[in-house]
Amino acid sequence: MKKAVIVLLSLIITLCSCSNEDIELSVVSDFPQSEADVNFSENETSVDNSEEIINTEGENFMKAVWISQFDMSSILKENGNQREKESFKGLYRTVLNNIKNDGYNTVIVQVRPYADSFYPSKYFPTSNYVNGDFYSELRYDPFEVIVSLAKEIGLSVHAWLNPMRAMKSKEIINVPDRYIIKEWYNDPERNGKYIVEVDGRYYLNPAYEEVRALIANGAKEVAELYDIDGVHIDDYFYPIKDEYFDAAAYTEYKNSGGSKPLSKFRNEMLDLMVSGIYNAVKSVGKDQLFGISPAGNIENTYNDLYTDVYKWCSEEGFIDYICPQIYFGLEHQTHDFVKVYNIWNNIIRNDNIKIYVGLTLGKAKSGVDNYAGVGKNEWTENKDVIKRCLEYINTRKECAGVVVFCYQHMYDPLTGESVKETAQERENMKTALNDLS
Repeated sequence: MKKAVIVLLSLIITLCSCSNEDIELSVVSDFPQSEADVNFSENETSVDNSEEIINTEGENFMKAVWISQFDMSSILKENGNQREKESFKGLYRTVLNNIKNDGYNTVIVQVRPYADSFYPSKYFPTSNYVNGDFYSELRYDPFEVIVSLAKEIGLSVHAWLNPMRAMKSKEIINVPDRYIIKEWYNDPERNGKYIVEVDGRYYLNPAYEEVRALIANGAKEVAELYDIDGVHIDDYFYPIKDEYFDAAAYTEYKNSGGSKPLSKFRNEMLDLMVSGIYNAVKSVGKDQLFGISPAGNIENTYNDLYTDVYKWCSEEGFIDYICPQIYFGLEHQTHDFVKVYNIWNNIIRNDNIKIYVGLTLGKAKSGVDNYAGVGKNEWTENKDVIKRCLEYINTRKECAGVVVFCYQHMYDPLTGESVKETAQERENMKTALNDLS
């Protein structure tokens, strides 16, 4: 086995007193210049980072599968309504057994893809992926079933959230008025500011403290309610570069003396959002992991989505791990797997922050990568691309995990049958996956 992770504890351990109150960010007249300028109210939890966090995955290399809303849709619902509990349990047991039998030890399960919820939440409406609508009460808690089944067979569970993306314009009108996103939708002063429509879909705007508090409270809620090991967000941040998305907030910032360009303003708003989620999750337990899986092209991630991954991978208080989606083959003309891995690994400047690698079976299924130049047909001509990527990872002692997208590229969620297009790739990668530790 290739590595043993030794965690040095500081000589003095400072214990935080963690409140169970909702996180309510105090409203300030000026927009903060950095996350250090935000003061927590008495009801808010601030995490003391003077103590090194023990990464429980360190001695048990994470081998995870992403389970998306699309993977789950057919087994969550039947005939447009929530599936009967025993039927759901049987189908999901097959999902988890398939994952376990293939050598994985963790599932990262989507629970909030569109400002909705796959469990009973006081902050977000029930997802139409679970119930067929946003207003019907759940007959049972599907995420509780998932966590219970996973624990029975020895799988770790992380809850996967999308912090900013919300439902479509034609859907949000059906959300009950008791939810805060519907209040903002109904309020002409906040519709277009707190929630912003882009191409027929709404997005939460992290420039406002009330919005960041909602996002953080949702993360804290799922960590408190369930026996999970972490919270995870993916690669959806600012949906557009157009100034209209946060024009009012940026104008207010400028009028209050702010001088930074819009790009830096957006960087800082995401810094505040991410640190808020981190603190919320850590307030439940310091052993809870929080990580982010950005898109693999680091330039696009930083320049187009405004995610300051350089800062998040260097400073305390943002993430426990970064999991770039390195969805590239070894023969990609401009972004081959090894090159992209090293770009991401080289930005980590904090020994407490780990690197995991996101891989996809999607290209093994399609057999083509139209953006790979001379490597376009690599996935057709070779059935061991991921195997060789895993073998490379096994030479990198700093790598602490891999996450594979996604279950429906492995097995049919409803029947449990193996997906034939990826069967050979998956068979070839088994030994390399098992060798990771």
